[in-house]
Amino acid sequence: MSRALSFALLAGLCLSLATPTRAADPTAFMAKFSGEWLGTGQLLIGSDNGLQFHCALNGDPSRTRLTFGMTGRCWMGKLSAPVHAQLRFHAEGDRFYGQFMDGAEGDGVDIVGERAGEGFAMQLSRGMVQGRLTADAVNSDQLKVTLYYHSRAHNQDIPVVAMGFTRKGAGATLPEYLPETLTGSLPQAE
Repeated sequence: MSRALSFALLAGLCLSLATPTRAADPTAFMAKFSGEWLGTGQLLIGSDNGLQFHCALNGDPSRTRLTFGMTGRCWMGKLSAPVHAQLRFHAEGDRFYGQFMDGAEGDGVDIVGERAGEGFAMQLSRGMVQGRLTADAVNSDQLKVTLYYHSRAHNQDIPVVAMGFTRKGAGATLPEYLPETLTGSLPQAE
């Protein structure tokens, strides 16, 4: 169950990198994440495949420092854990750099992200373990996010967590967030 909660916490990072619309100004881009968000997600692999979890997150962008913080909590039943991420925009490369749960040096991952169309794409790394996260806007009050693990043995990205978020108080329901193809397990090394 603790492995499942770890996946849930990592999925909580997704909201810190999703955006409803593309904005040329990084401060306007980050401001769209402010406020409270509620989400539900599902594990897509392993013995806990199908297990659902929930998150309540609060986005806090800073216009003056071009940073964005996300704090909150994710839970499954009686298990609950804090979530925190911090990103900083670097204009030279038009990218965001940051950490989730104190980065790879702590209990989390390092992040390199960029805007991608109407959403956001980012690379996640912790030592030799690599992954990525995609976030797509459904509308200004709904987001769907998928977290992938990169299998070096098969040179492919495996979806491991899917989530849907809605802005608190918007009256919107959660979007359909599950990918069309569910994996159920990681491929076995040959």
